[in-house]
Amino acid sequence: MKLFLSASMTVCITMSALFAAPNVYSAEPEKIIWKELRDLDFGNTLYYFFQRQYFSSIVQLTVAQQKETIPHHKQEAELLLGGMYLSFGMHKESGEIFERLIDAKIPVHIRNKAWFFLAKIRYQRNLFPEAEQAIKHIEGRLTDRDDEKRLLFANILMAQQRYQDADAYLQDTKEQSVWSYYIRYNLAVSIIKQGNIDRGHEILTSIGTIRSQDKELLSIRDQANLALGYSFIQQNKPEYALPYLRKVRLNGLVSNKALLGLGWAYDQQKEYKKALVPWLVLNKRNLLDSSVQESFLATAYALGKLDKDALALRHYNDTIEIYESEIRRLEDTIINIRGGEFIRQIMDEQTQNEMGWFWEMKEAPKVAESSYLISFLASNTFQESLKNYRDLRLMKSNLDTWSHNMDVYHTILETRRLAYQERYPIIQKHTLRINNGDLQQQRDQFYEEYNQTILKDDILALANSAEKQHLKKLDQVRHRIEKLSPHRNVDKAKEKYRLALGIIKWNISSQYGPRTWAIKKGFIDLDKALIKNKQRALSIGSAEKNAPFSYEGYNNRIQLFSIQIQNLLDKATATLNEQEQLLKSLAIYELRKQQDRISSYLTHAQFSVAQIQDRAAHNKKQEEQP
Repeated sequence: MKLFLSASMTVCITMSALFAAPNVYSAEPEKIIWKELRDLDFGNTLYYFFQRQYFSSIVQLTVAQQKETIPHHKQEAELLLGGMYLSFGMHKESGEIFERLIDAKIPVHIRNKAWFFLAKIRYQRNLFPEAEQAIKHIEGRLTDRDDEKRLLFANILMAQQRYQDADAYLQDTKEQSVWSYYIRYNLAVSIIKQGNIDRGHEILTSIGTIRSQDKELLSIRDQANLALGYSFIQQNKPEYALPYLRKVRLNGLVSNKALLGLGWAYDQQKEYKKALVPWLVLNKRNLLDSSVQESFLATAYALGKLDKDALALRHYNDTIEIYESEIRRLEDTIINIRGGEFIRQIMDEQTQNEMGWFWEMKEAPKVAESSYLISFLASNTFQESLKNYRDLRLMKSNLDTWSHNMDVYHTILETRRLAYQERYPIIQKHTLRINNGDLQQQRDQFYEEYNQTILKDDILALANSAEKQHLKKLDQVRHRIEKLSPHRNVDKAKEKYRLALGIIKWNISSQYGPRTWAIKKGFIDLDKALIKNKQRALSIGSAEKNAPFSYEGYNNRIQLFSIQIQNLLDKATATLNEQEQLLKSLAIYELRKQQDRISSYLTHAQFSVAQIQDRAAHNKKQEEQP
């Protein structure tokens, strides 16, 4: 039992170190203010960028670069593209862009920010030597982020197990921010694990005596005191451990671990009644917490040490029932996760923008599985894997859209081709009529007739349609008069005819000027119409010639792109499935560890029950002997 409990303490202090610092480098993207936009396509890129649709922005920007439509924003476009590549973890591509920008001698403050974010993403991707190389490119102070840069460098050193270098570096910085306390805490725990206990205790003691009302700093202080307490318990120095464990707040995030450790410290002093006090408090807390689960076993163990076998046996039996129930619940949870619904629910409850690396899961999904995986869901391993899964879903969604668009483009081209084939005969007929027509000849003929009318002073030629109708009727009247004149007196009829004809001629004569001007204006308008007609004929001919180019040749390109997109889609789908399986495996692995831990508790509880029952049977036999 002692060996088992000692191992449990080691696990507890290690887990405390892992959960000490949140993901302090999941920063929001830099705010960018563009004072002047001179290229429309760059503005289109920024439209998507400021909506945090980084993938769409990358597409717009790369197309604009290929088309060379952003000549006034080349450097800004490169910097923006490098940052967005970085947001999707493409640190190699980002590094190449930043190096090009350095060669282009961009301002130092822009270059420094580029290297800083490159170092951050490399650190997140566990590329520690590359992250160190990037951060060393920063020249001088980093405006507004110099403290963060120093702390990032310390974290990079620690990640490479260069604890002494990190310790010396942090002592030089004298930084007192929340981040610095997180890093110093992790450094202290790492140094203790490396064997330099005194220096680790010194750092933890400085953190454990923080005076502040800030909740985050109070949480760090609790963690430091907890680590000190467990460190002394491991050294079998409970008298040193107790003061630190008592400093941990009862309502803090690590209060359960502190209560558990407090009981083990009293246990090392063989003060089992005092050990029962924090353990019994733990018995009433959330059963999903590992410290609470261990406290049931510890409580029964302490009762046994107090020679209260009957009470201990009852407590062991209750504990066995609790452990068996939890193991079954964990198994049900594992089955649910294998089905994939848990991962899908995580993604359904998260934002759907395209932020890439800057995105993080803000809260756990409201499902039963989250209760068992709350610490795991907050871990960097899961968060990074989830980012990759999310990016793959985004890529697959875009590829699905593009694949659909290829079908749409094919349909558009086919529609254009059919429309052209249907309209071509009609267009050709009209084109031939225009090209072979005698419109100009007819115009010239009319103009010649007009000239003859003016030369001959033939005013009747200027008659309008109504007057022509009257003249036609008068001509008929004249013919009848001529037929009747040999036989009858038609003088009055001839006079009326003359008067009617005279009136018409008078009307035409009185409007001679306006009518000739209207004819001239008509010829002017006709000439303009004929010019337009020729232009339209040329346009129709050009359209007839060029129309096939609007659909010919594109089918091959569309087919080629469709094949490429389908290949990428197949790869994205396969990789997405693999990543989903990885997420499931990570979650199941975490649950299996919990299951194994509870199973070991269960085994010890069952073994202890057997010991008590064996001891009771042995005592009964002794009592029965005469």
